[in-house]
Amino acid sequence: MAGTLLIDPEFEKANLKQHGLSTLADKNVSLAQIINSTTGKVNPHFLHSFDDSSRMWIVSHVQNISHTSLKMALTVERLGLDEVTIWIVDERQRILHSYTSTAGEPVSWFEQMLPAITYEFRLPKNQTVTILLSVQDSGLTSLPVFLWQQNALKAHSKIHLLFLGVLAGKLAILFIYFFLSYLYQRTPARFWLALTNLLFLTLVVAMQGLLDTIFPVSKYAEPILAVLLAFILFTLAKVTHNLFVRLPTGFHFLNYVGPLYLLIAVMTQDTWYLSITLLLTAPIAGLLQVFSALLFRDRRNRSLSRIYLISWLFLTALFALQIDILASSYSLTSYHTALSVLMLSLACLSLGVCVELKERSFTQQQMSAKEQTISSLNYFYNLFRNSAEGLYTSTVDGALKSVNPAMCSVFGYEDEKSMLKAIQNTNQFYANPEDRELLVGELLEKGSVMGKEIKGRKADGNEFWFCISCQLQSEEGERFLYGSIFDITERKQSDISLEYLASHDSLTGVFNRREFELRLHSAANLAQQAKTSVVLLYLDLDRFKAVNDTCGHKAGDTLIKEIARLVQSTLAGKGIVARLGGDEFAVLFEGHSEDAAYLQAVKILNAIQSYRYIWENRVFTLGVSIGLLNCTEHAANPEQLLSMADAACYIAKEQGRNQIHRYSNDDESLKRYEEELTWVADINEALDKNSFELYYQHYRVLNAQQQGDYFEILLRMVSESGELIPPSAFFPSAERYDLSTKIDRWVVENTFKWLADNSAVLEKLERCCINLSGPSLADKDIKLLILNAFERSGVPYEKICFEITETVAIVKMEDTLQFMKTFNQLGCQFALDDFGSGFSSYTYLKHLPVNCVKIDGSFIKEMLNDPVDHAMVSSIKDVAKAMGMETVGECVEDEATMVALGKMGVNYAQGFGIAKPRSLKEFVSLDNDAKKA
Repeated sequence: MAGTLLIDPEFEKANLKQHGLSTLADKNVSLAQIINSTTGKVNPHFLHSFDDSSRMWIVSHVQNISHTSLKMALTVERLGLDEVTIWIVDERQRILHSYTSTAGEPVSWFEQMLPAITYEFRLPKNQTVTILLSVQDSGLTSLPVFLWQQNALKAHSKIHLLFLGVLAGKLAILFIYFFLSYLYQRTPARFWLALTNLLFLTLVVAMQGLLDTIFPVSKYAEPILAVLLAFILFTLAKVTHNLFVRLPTGFHFLNYVGPLYLLIAVMTQDTWYLSITLLLTAPIAGLLQVFSALLFRDRRNRSLSRIYLISWLFLTALFALQIDILASSYSLTSYHTALSVLMLSLACLSLGVCVELKERSFTQQQMSAKEQTISSLNYFYNLFRNSAEGLYTSTVDGALKSVNPAMCSVFGYEDEKSMLKAIQNTNQFYANPEDRELLVGELLEKGSVMGKEIKGRKADGNEFWFCISCQLQSEEGERFLYGSIFDITERKQSDISLEYLASHDSLTGVFNRREFELRLHSAANLAQQAKTSVVLLYLDLDRFKAVNDTCGHKAGDTLIKEIARLVQSTLAGKGIVARLGGDEFAVLFEGHSEDAAYLQAVKILNAIQSYRYIWENRVFTLGVSIGLLNCTEHAANPEQLLSMADAACYIAKEQGRNQIHRYSNDDESLKRYEEELTWVADINEALDKNSFELYYQHYRVLNAQQQGDYFEILLRMVSESGELIPPSAFFPSAERYDLSTKIDRWVVENTFKWLADNSAVLEKLERCCINLSGPSLADKDIKLLILNAFERSGVPYEKICFEITETVAIVKMEDTLQFMKTFNQLGCQFALDDFGSGFSSYTYLKHLPVNCVKIDGSFIKEMLNDPVDHAMVSSIKDVAKAMGMETVGECVEDEATMVALGKMGVNYAQGFGIAKPRSLKEFVSLDNDAKKA
């Protein structure tokens, strides 16, 4: 049993739990058992819960050692307990006094002054009594129970009320200040802080039990405190969110979890669980708010974060003090009360300072933003005044509101004042007022218009072109049009000129090829739909080159212009004339029959034939070849139609010039011409796609032992189907259309590359013959190409022999000699191919520096049967030998011919009887080839 508490007149108060015994026992246990401490759990933990069948008992022995009775008071500093019973028994265990208090009963005067259940009694003199306190409740077992001398309790109550009044006054003042300032400033932080102070005030009042004097709510003490604390945490979260605006939405919801969980705990109606939830949720929710605020703090306002942290330190210290009082069952001494009042006051004041700092920072930012806005306005005003573009503002109806100096300059006014006075409506800007209506309609539909080009009217009435961009903006319920304008008259005139140049020939003024093809396409489509006649003439001047070469390009240009005027005047507007390029023209007839177009073509032919061109006392007569095409009979695009008409014109030239040829699908000449054009397309495609393939054919040495390889490079075209096409099929077209040089370039480049890549073949090589066409001999570029090929590949000059035909050598004698001289000096050899098939002039042969003569195969094939052929071969061999040249017999088909050539003294034999042509990719030396055979 605990010791006896001695009481004398100097006694003020004592904690009975420290001077007695606390027991958690069955509610039906007897007083004797409690007094003798024979049952129950002794001194349970403060977080321990009651159950339905148990009570909390506190037993304390008190002895009055004075000679007078003393007025005492017993306080249980926890309101809302379900049932509290007090017994005072003497030493014989007789009940001297008893008192029972239940939740919901009216409180005494003392209970209004202190948050406690108070029982007053008189302690007899020189007597020992036992105080038994029985508590039944569903909450925590923590029960601060104190024995007071009544006068000391009254003095303590007055001090407590004083501090409570100070705290309530501060909270009320803070609430009123922030609420009234919120009504004036409408800042959310002030509203939530005002609500926080009001809730703290309500919490203090509720904790003091003062609400029970108005409403009988003491039995709901824990739920009321939990609800108030939940709302306080919510309002503090709202204050935090408004102070630290960078907080993401996710953190907002996270800070609402604690208050929401407290409200859910209230609904469980479990007082012990609610108390535990309150003790755990409050610090966690506070920690979350502090963490989120520090994480997203305003780095421009560091004082805000510091003071906010201080306010939460005060709240944390206040909460820790209350937990300490709860755990230790302390009484609310003046020290504890003063400390609690100070902490809560400082916390609320700190939050108020935070709000003030935030608003001051916000005000400074607003002031800075306003200064920047004013600066920007000044900048934009200066920009408006000094802009090179004309800027203006008007209503949608057209009333002009403002203009800048550039706008006045564009429209020819002296200044803004005179322009605003003169312009009644912005439709005066436009040469055609309907343009403004269209502009406004588009503006209302889209909201803005960019770069619209419109013809305007200046102050003096002159028209000009301007480019306008504008948009609609609403201000104070009225819509305004903001526009920018700049003068584009010069550019517009330039554009018109460019459009003319884009569709007309700059020399003659008639349509150019591009525009003519567009017109032809349109006419052809219309003809297919309306079944009308469309006829095309293709004109190519005859003997124009003579004028150009004799008198120069200036004379040629003048002649072209005069011919264009002559054709236009002859047609008298009955057809569309275009210059296609050089000395070629075209005429398009729409709605004219083929016969009518033919008559017009005859007129043009006669007019040009009778025309005499005079230049510097020289008189020239011209002619014209005309191809006529009835476009209605052919479904083709403009390019194809022109190609057909060009083919007909070509046939007219081939048949003697200065005539008209009608295009017909059955015309054999046209078919040959179109076949050549097809070969031209195939050659170009082969060059682009690298669809040629190199072949080779060996020579045989006849009068000595074969020491190395002698072969001629041949060429094949690979078709899309993989078929090999010999040069006899496509090379005539290549020569006619100037493609032979491109083919020679391809052969040279790929031959040298192959030789460089096959060093073993190059080492054994004695002579590699490459054929060159006539145009290549006069082409400086291919000469440089060959020189570079030698340098890059490292092929020795003496191993390369260039073959040229006898006809080309004689016709292009000067170019041939120059080319041969260049490469002869480097060590290259030259062979005269197909000798005897052309002019057969030994005089020319005497002047050509060739090393070898290839006797044409037409003489070789029948030399064994034809004495004349035999004599020709022998003659050519003898002449070549006399000049120090070697000879090659072509088209050797059998061994007998080869033996005859050897006996005759011919140096080499080439033909199917020696070796067949093979792909260069599969190169085999002649000796190896013979062994395989």
